[in-house]
Amino acid sequence: MEIITAKEHSIITPLSPKLDLNETIKLVDEINNLNSPKIGIDLTYVKDCTSDFFDAISKFGNISLFNISSDIFALLSFMKFDRIVKIYVSKLDFIENKRQIINPRLKVLG
Repeated sequence: MEIITAKEHSIITPLSPKLDLNETIKLVDEINNLNSPKIGIDLTYVKDCTSDFFDAISKFGNISLFNISSDIFALLSFMKFDRIVKIYVSKLDFIENKRQIINPRLKVLG
């Protein structure tokens, strides 16, 4: 995991392509060790997440996600996870607290 800490925020970048139980435990430990008012999780390298990740992240109030793959984004939208965490497109959006994705909903046309 890569961690960048600034005065007003911290960014954690998991380097594993899958956030399973073991990786989630490591991530939660890192989050608990941070003393930051705003924490962003950069999902650039993450291609898959288990329910352990979603359960753990939902317990924190100051977590934001960005650089999300389309598969994970679809899952987040389906789960209405935007009500639990802030979702941004990029790192810059997170840092500037601009262009937050609000109520992303996918509709299946058939």
